[in-house]
Amino acid sequence: MNVLSITDRERWDAKYAARFRPTQLAPDEWLMAEVAPLPCGRALELACGLGHNSIWLARQGWKVDAVDVSPIGLSLAAELASANGAAVNWIAADLDQFVPHIETYDLVCVFRFLDRVRLPAIIEQALRPGGRLLYETFTTANLARPESHMTNSDFALTANELPRLFPNLRTISYAECDLADRSVARFVAERPALDD
Repeated sequence: MNVLSITDRERWDAKYAARFRPTQLAPDEWLMAEVAPLPCGRALELACGLGHNSIWLARQGWKVDAVDVSPIGLSLAAELASANGAAVNWIAADLDQFVPHIETYDLVCVFRFLDRVRLPAIIEQALRPGGRLLYETFTTANLARPESHMTNSDFALTANELPRLFPNLRTISYAECDLADRSVARFVAERPALDD
């Protein structure tokens, strides 16, 4: 593991170690609305944090693999999953080195994380033909919000950037939203089926 990824893991481990253990499941409302009409299958959440979305998906009947760099965060996520009767396959891995199962997932989710270099290839490899991507992360508008702790524009999307990162996926919907607590881009896309 390179120095950057060790530092990244240690930083997130320290952040999660200082937090109270989550006791209430709090999945993203947009995720719930988008997934509700889909048939259950295999799901992959990248940079899953404390796993709220992964746990919710598992409770709906999805078979979920959830990846994060922080073993401490994943330990807290596993406790929350157990308390909610959900089985999730937690994977401690740095996304700089993570290699997904190829063409395996019906759904890939990413929330509040941006890696322009590695993530598009990981996602495209992981999705099976016909599989769907749900991606939400911060836009540069979030930097200007008075309550935002975000200071580095490298971790924020410019206008219409997110769909351009995935030229091989078919866009289903895209929106840039100013929500009550954050400014984000929301992208739903599909890997074309073999007969498309």
